[in-house]
Amino acid sequence: MTLLYADTSAVVRAYAVGETDHETLRALLFEGPDPVVTSELTTVEFASAVSAAARTGRVDEPHRLIARFTADCAEGGPVSVLRLVPESVLPTARRLVTEHAIRTLDALHLAVLLTTATSLASGDDIVLVSRDRQQLRVAAELGIAVA
Repeated sequence: MTLLYADTSAVVRAYAVGETDHETLRALLFEGPDPVVTSELTTVEFASAVSAAARTGRVDEPHRLIARFTADCAEGGPVSVLRLVPESVLPTARRLVTEHAIRTLDALHLAVLLTTATSLASGDDIVLVSRDRQQLRVAAELGIAVA
């Protein structure tokens, strides 16, 4: 089994029709056999990104899209939301921002992947699904599989 850790950049594109890579990401995250996880950060970032896209006319009915994502994150839904555990995530994220050229939220996502998602995977493969080039580069440097 492979555990897919979806960053906000991939999640938004999977939900927002018309965004770059929408069909590819929708199929990867929601039509395949692999479980999908993301950080609770994504719930806030998703609402922010969808609201911004609505203001520029790229997304219609943002509240409906946010509600659908929220429902998908509920227990039994296709997306499992991982808690950001400060005691383990913050020191890891701090190390990532000092050792790599990476933004704070991207480092926090990688830190959740490296701590919480890794323990959840119990030795199974984890793949970072993202469309953020900088984050993908750092993940690859860390030996994390990317898609």
